Amino acid sequence: MTCGIRPDVFYACGVPLIQRNVDPVIHRLQRALETGAPREEVTQALAAAESATESAAELSSLLRYRADEYIRAERMLERRRLMFAVACVVCLFATVVGGFGLATLDRMRALVDHQAEFDKLVTAEQWDQASDYLDQLDEATRTEPAFVRGREMVDQAIAREAERKAEFKRLADQMRSLPLADIDPEDVKRLNSLARSEEEIEFASEMLGKAEEQRLQREAARANDQTHEFETLQGKVDRFLRVESAELTDEARAARRFELQQELGRFAATHQLGNPELSEAAKQASKMLAASAERDQQQTDRDKLVDAITQAVGDSHRYTLAIEHFADSWPRDPLTQRLQRDAPSPKAIDTTLAWIDVLNHPGYRRPQLVDSAIAADWLATLRQAETLDPEHPLSGLATRWRTTYETIAGCDDVIGELREAFRSPLLNRIYVYPDPGGQVFYSEQPPNRTSQRAHLVPVLVNPMLQRETKNFGLRFRDDVLPGVTLSGHSQFAAKVSQSISDVTAVDFTPVAYRLIHELRTFQSDPEFDPIYRLIWMRRVLEIAVKGSVPIKLAFGDWLETLQAAQFDWDTNWLDTDPDDVDQLVQRTQAKRLIESVDDWDKRVERMLSEFKSFRRPRPPAPRWIGWVSMDGAKYQVVLNEPAVADPLVVFSFDAKTGRTKQVAIGPPQSSMSGRVTDPAAQQCGAMVCVLARPDSDSPDPQQGADQGG
Repeated sequence: MTCGIRPDVFYACGVPLIQRNVDPVIHRLQRALETGAPREEVTQALAAAESATESAAELSSLLRYRADEYIRAERMLERRRLMFAVACVVCLFATVVGGFGLATLDRMRALVDHQAEFDKLVTAEQWDQASDYLDQLDEATRTEPAFVRGREMVDQAIAREAERKAEFKRLADQMRSLPLADIDPEDVKRLNSLARSEEEIEFASEMLGKAEEQRLQREAARANDQTHEFETLQGKVDRFLRVESAELTDEARAARRFELQQELGRFAATHQLGNPELSEAAKQASKMLAASAERDQQQTDRDKLVDAITQAVGDSHRYTLAIEHFADSWPRDPLTQRLQRDAPSPKAIDTTLAWIDVLNHPGYRRPQLVDSAIAADWLATLRQAETLDPEHPLSGLATRWRTTYETIAGCDDVIGELREAFRSPLLNRIYVYPDPGGQVFYSEQPPNRTSQRAHLVPVLVNPMLQRETKNFGLRFRDDVLPGVTLSGHSQFAAKVSQSISDVTAVDFTPVAYRLIHELRTFQSDPEFDPIYRLIWMRRVLEIAVKGSVPIKLAFGDWLETLQAAQFDWDTNWLDTDPDDVDQLVQRTQAKRLIESVDDWDKRVERMLSEFKSFRRPRPPAPRWIGWVSMDGAKYQVVLNEPAVADPLVVFSFDAKTGRTKQVAIGPPQSSMSGRVTDPAAQQCGAMVCVLARPDSDSPDPQQGADQGG
């Protein structure tokens, strides 16, 4: 099958040689080859085509080959003509010599004819005919170099043509199997460039027409898409201006506006030439966004100043300065007018903060750890707040425990007094020496079985520690020494000495109660003398009520009863004459007074109740976390930290009376803000505090140990 030749394209083995608008230099070379121009003209045209930059890209290998073959063929023909002339001479000479070489001349002529016929087929790109022609030549002719090279060229051309047909068929089959909308226009162009036969050209032209129709449809759809795209963009802009601006944060709003402006800018630039009306509309929408940005910037500047007030909550100085800065920057703003009229003074704010400090003091928040130093520091904080406003709404929570803290503040001195009392020589190791006559003697001398003078014992005569020597005589070792033992009060002192040594203001109440309880119930052998026990009961109570409010509430009246009792407190209890009736009466009365308390359990319960009540963890102090602002005509709470479930209170200030009011407003509607509906709390600039709920399930870590004490 030969290659088809179209009037506008000349193909050789799938490669177009002459196309519409072909380069003039290439065209000149092609025309020279087609018209059979002289060899010199073809040589010049080939040199011009190879030297031109643009032409070199279009100069196909086949065209260069044809030109080279043409030039070689012309040179060969010239040589053949020369050879023919020489042959004629030779023929003449052969004729002269008898016709020598006639056969050789015929052979050369036949080769020239075969070459000329083969060149025609090649020039016409009739590759199949050229192949058949070569096959018809005799073996000797086919082995000529020119025909060997010709065979290679023909075989390559036939292979390329087969490839072209296969590619054309593949593209054609693919297009027949696909919907028209899915066909790639580039594939249609390639199909058109591969078409050679009339059938191929017809099919390629049909596909080219359909592709153009599809292109026109796409153009129309694209116009509709552009309109729809702009309408979508316009809808986004409208939604942003009407809805999203109010819902987004400042940062998110600016980012969203920038995103829309970028989309509008790209749309306007893309359709500036194709659809200028839509491009201009996009520019106008972008200007609307820019105007909204300017308005937002003004609002942002105002919101920043309002937020500065919120962020200053907790520091009265910064808070006041932030309000003043807002008023200076926005003098005509309604919020400025309300703040200038209603905002509490720095002194009023400091007063509330001072009382919050009282309730937030470690000594108040953790009473189970309060010692004398902490109590004194808390009292100083309390007095400072009272100098500002002794009738503040928060004062009642604090002053409930004033007496207890004052007592604890002086407890170190009380502990010193207690320890000093127990340093009495009478509480040292005092021994009881029983006399065979029924009397007993108290001595600091421990019993001695080895001394020759052990029967001579220095004994105490009276509580003033006067001493005299008692001579127990010969019966000492047998009748006295075996009965000598540590006195009851010395045993008592030894039992409680460690507690007295370790006692602090933190645990003074349980330690003092233990002393009272031990004095009342202590059992020993020999007996703790009742008179001396009663004397110590009164002394311990006198010290304990000065260092413990719970003990004073429980046993203060009993101490008064003891102090008012008709009892001879100066009785010499060291004189144990069994015949002394007055001594017997005094000891009996002492026992009765010690045992006179018949509601002991109730007193202990009262003491423990007061003790645990004081030491129970206190609710958290109010915490200043916001202020009362204005949203249009409505009052609202603005917070600087989330508060969802905890109740809020407003500390409003009445400038006329100089009094602060505490108004509960409940939890906020959202975590950071809420409406203020109570008229008593509607004061711009007023402090808003959160009242954190106490954790009622958290036990006092010291409570169990204290109760055990």
